[in-house]
Amino acid sequence: MKIVNMILFFAFTIAVNFGFSAGIKSDTNSDYKVEKINQSSLEKIIKNRDGKVLFLNVWATWCAPCKEEFPDLVKLADKYKKSKVDFIGLSVDFPDEVDSKIIPFLKKNKANFKIYVNDFDDVEDLINFINKKWNGAIPATFIFDKTGKQQKYILGMRDFDEFNKELSEVLNYKSK
Repeated sequence: MKIVNMILFFAFTIAVNFGFSAGIKSDTNSDYKVEKINQSSLEKIIKNRDGKVLFLNVWATWCAPCKEEFPDLVKLADKYKKSKVDFIGLSVDFPDEVDSKIIPFLKKNKANFKIYVNDFDDVEDLINFINKKWNGAIPATFIFDKTGKQQKYILGMRDFDEFNKELSEVLNYKSK
């Protein structure tokens, strides 16, 4: 029995050492990149739709409803990953909080869509640029059709089914 235990111990030790030496990535290198976005860059994303609908969610790591709905956004982006929908998130955290707050949050939630951090000179500029009726409360979601025209403005937390319904309506929208 001692021989079997020793063999198992050595096999385990070799497997562990081989795993580390074979280049298993540590979690310290992030695959997530968060870029700053200003009005000019956001305008280009909205206008250059290339036939795709744009689903834009504005959120922050300090916003409890934003954090609560985020897993449904990940699930929704996964559902539409091979369709004509682009998903982006726009964090209104401070740009210097990317490494300390935003990326850890994205890792924890396995974010699967592009995330930007607000770099507008003034938050009022962001609000007025996206939708003049928006009071700036988050979470807020905006869905643009394939021409870049805003079709949906959704204020407050929603779940997968509600987002899916709103997105389906825009995808099935026929211009008059």
